[in-house]
Amino acid sequence: MRVICPQCNAIYRIPSAKVPKGKAGAVCKKCGTLIMIEPLGPAAADTIMPSGFASGSPPDSPTAPSHKGTSENEVFGDYPELAGLSSAKFDFEEMFAPNKNGGYRSRKNKFKIKIFKAVHDVLGELLEDGEKAMRIGKGTAHYPAEIFLGNGLLTMMYNYYAIVCTNRRILLININPRMTRRTHLLFQVPYEDIKKVKQGLFLNHLIIYRTNAKRRVFTSVKRHVLKELREFITLKKDAVRQLETRKEPLENLCPSCFVPLKKGLVVCPYCKVQLKEPKKAFFKSLLLPGWGDLYLGHRALGILEMLGSVIVWVIVITFMRQGGVENLAAALFVLLLYNGHDGVLTYHMGKKGYMLAGR
Repeated sequence: MRVICPQCNAIYRIPSAKVPKGKAGAVCKKCGTLIMIEPLGPAAADTIMPSGFASGSPPDSPTAPSHKGTSENEVFGDYPELAGLSSAKFDFEEMFAPNKNGGYRSRKNKFKIKIFKAVHDVLGELLEDGEKAMRIGKGTAHYPAEIFLGNGLLTMMYNYYAIVCTNRRILLININPRMTRRTHLLFQVPYEDIKKVKQGLFLNHLIIYRTNAKRRVFTSVKRHVLKELREFITLKKDAVRQLETRKEPLENLCPSCFVPLKKGLVVCPYCKVQLKEPKKAFFKSLLLPGWGDLYLGHRALGILEMLGSVIVWVIVITFMRQGGVENLAAALFVLLLYNGHDGVLTYHMGKKGYMLAGR
């Protein structure tokens, strides 16, 4: 059964098993109006119009209220967990595509819902006045330096991002591998700073070429999501004027107040929170591999690096026990190589973006 709010025309679906036998009241989640539900019996139509609608006025007549949010409320009917969220910030009709039957229950939408639920809290705070989220997807940020350093598979778990296209910019929100929560980093890419968007050679790569900064590459993007994102970004960047070259694009967002920041800060100039320092992470890992990763909040990677350090120290002690200048030099070389490698990798991880010092 469908119930229509007499004040804002919001439409709600009520499963047949939950339809009240007698008169009942409910509060509209969109405008707060009290809706009185009076079931009309087994022969009644599917839609119940509470008090406030003219009983003789059909929905299509000029005097009847328009059902402007019908599609959106169909989304709420299939995914009731979204019903309490602000339609002023999230354009669910744009974000989720209807299935062949006109409903919104589909594997594609369930995937998007999972990403959205992981980031909707912070996304609501990130969106500015008049800004709306219109597309959503997920990808793995590609960093060639991590492959060069031989640790790409281990660091990949920290490179998952929710890719959210709004009517003004692209928001990149770092999420955990299970897509259940937001993690550390936040970025923005203005449409004005985008030259072109391409699909990679492997057909699951989203490549964003930029005017004033390095390109952004995301791998493992589902093909149907990649197509939606690429078409939407292309449409938006073609509709705006390209920015003239500037010294530094403000793509890093403060993880506390969400204001765009220039690079190289240790304190946010707006909310005054302390930010983690890549140099500090480097020296911690140089002294004890894994320590810098733990400082950055990368617990799994830090523990693995520490376990590797134990193996390295066994090798070092073995060389030292054998005696001789050559063995001592070999022990020192192995130790410096491992610690130095981890220090450089940790410094790279710390330079990606801003993280709160207290986390």
